[in-house]
Amino acid sequence: MNIMVDHKKQFISLFNETARYHHRHKVFRDFITLAAASIHNGIYFSDELEREYMETVRQYEAKDAERMAMLLAEVVMGLEAGSGDFLGTLYMQLELGESARGQFFTPFCISRMMAEMQLGDIGSLLADKPFFTVYEPACGSAGMLLAIAEVVREKGFNPDRHLWVSCTDIDPVASGMAYIQLSLKGVPGEIVTGNALSGERRRVMYTPAHWLGNWPYRLKVV
Repeated sequence: MNIMVDHKKQFISLFNETARYHHRHKVFRDFITLAAASIHNGIYFSDELEREYMETVRQYEAKDAERMAMLLAEVVMGLEAGSGDFLGTLYMQLELGESARGQFFTPFCISRMMAEMQLGDIGSLLADKPFFTVYEPACGSAGMLLAIAEVVREKGFNPDRHLWVSCTDIDPVASGMAYIQLSLKGVPGEIVTGNALSGERRRVMYTPAHWLGNWPYRLKVV
């Protein structure tokens, strides 16, 4: 018997139990910091991210640090189940978005429709080159890029071989969500925390698929 688990509901229930001595915005922000650092340093170690991880986790009791790991597990399982923009949806459901900063995350069904309209015939797109690149200057939690990767996969192509993305967001929580989701979905690319209009790049993080797929070399030779 297959039992369908609502991982978003599980995440919210666990999140509401985690570190009630901190504000909800801080807990979510710190979860993103810890999760992103864990994923990144599992494949490409950064002393800076390790320091941030240790400085963040020491602000939590042991049981809540364990809950942070459990929250990441729910994200992993939710994305494996095909939940679209898992973190972006949760961010809005938890009412953590800042409307004053224009933070409204596009519903994933709209992102899917836009991705299908933009991509068209992927075979012809790849006729003269082995991959194509996509740039998203205000990526939020990377819902649009997740939709593009999903469409590429459904059309019979592997995103880890035929797609490379570059995305930017001024909000480190948003860029952190983008990094986590693109990493867990196996999409190669760079996630920039900075200002796309001014060209500011405060932090650049590359997904595991970027390193594992030898993209530093592939981008140079094309």
